[in-house]
Amino acid sequence: MSVQPITKPYRVASGEGLANVWWKTGRMTVKASGAETGQAFAQIEVDGPRGDATPRHLHHNDDETFYVVEGEVTVFVGDERVDLHPGDYCFAPRGIPHAHIIRSERARYLTTLSPAGLEQLFVELGAPVTDDQPPTDAVMPPMDEVVRIFGSYGVDILGPPPTLDEL
Repeated sequence: MSVQPITKPYRVASGEGLANVWWKTGRMTVKASGAETGQAFAQIEVDGPRGDATPRHLHHNDDETFYVVEGEVTVFVGDERVDLHPGDYCFAPRGIPHAHIIRSERARYLTTLSPAGLEQLFVELGAPVTDDQPPTDAVMPPMDEVVRIFGSYGVDILGPPPTLDEL
């Protein structure tokens, strides 16, 4: 995938996105996708409740970053535990297993994927946001399907998500 130069700026207003979906128990708002950045990166605003977490996973094709806007998030990268507060940033390089969990009642953070591409998985599988309330059922396919789909995007699921009891 080659990066194409982009010469046109664009704006996404607060609370809006290029795509807005429910994933698991949180809301994911795509602020930048590969189409807008020449495949250089994608950025997603995540707003989730306490305990929302990702399985331990490994990206083969992209780096991931976390910038906390509100709340508290813990990111596990390799053998490191990184506790993030508002204004804190964490880089999770490709090829290193990682996972994260929301520690506060709610958290809002930006995650950036470089290069772009993985954001499309969430757009395709998430439930479109139609109001401020998440669906009554968590939005996520069965785990065997998650493993298969993420694998097609170059991401290996390595283990279960961290839990609040482990913190």
